Amino acid sequence: MIILLGETAEAGEIAVYLKTRGLEFERIRSWTEKGCPQTPSVILDASHPSSSKFATLCQWCEQRGISYLRLERPETKIPASPLIFPVYGWEKALLQLKQCVENLSEKKGRKVTIFVTTGSHQLESVVFSTFANLTRVVIRILPQGHLVQKCRDMGISPRDIVAIQGPFSKDINKTLFKFYRADILLTLDSGLAGGTDTKISAALELGMEIVLVKKKKISTDLTVSTVVELQNWVDNNIPDIR
Repeated sequence: MIILLGETAEAGEIAVYLKTRGLEFERIRSWTEKGCPQTPSVILDASHPSSSKFATLCQWCEQRGISYLRLERPETKIPASPLIFPVYGWEKALLQLKQCVENLSEKKGRKVTIFVTTGSHQLESVVFSTFANLTRVVIRILPQGHLVQKCRDMGISPRDIVAIQGPFSKDINKTLFKFYRADILLTLDSGLAGGTDTKISAALELGMEIVLVKKKKISTDLTVSTVVELQNWVDNNIPDIR
């Protein structure tokens, strides 16, 4: 039994491939030990890059002799700019965001608009932060009802929820940032497939500050960088996991 994690476009491609191969699998939105429908033979992790469960899930699989493979998008080449603040880890991202918000709020004499493209996983920590009174939070998420409802439950206004499927060109990103008069972009390095390069270039042209959450390295033995590489891995290992 194969467990496929994730709601990303890549996860959808992998699901189609597994069906084509006639392999038994179950696709789930995200992983928790209690939420795992059964003990699988292999876990294919194509969850969003903002997921923070890599270490826990790897350890869980190792303890049970379960094969684990993560589809990890390669890092984006980031231009040198004083407007870009790269950080590792969500706690450091919040600290940097707090500093950017406080500085810009004092400079502009008004609330600061943060355009968030990191998904809804850690959104609560931004919405209910110590600097929330200085901000307007605009969130871009996938157009899925449970994600919209999650944002609404946090008190985010419908006008500040951008529920559309990316990635987007630089021009579309720029139009959205301008429309919402965004001051800060909070984004994750989700690679070229996630449109990180076009988000950053659009924000830079508008003079926005960018808090970029970089990915922590995980073992290369447990990762591939493309759907094709993952499919090849399945092909090479399928006799052991059928």
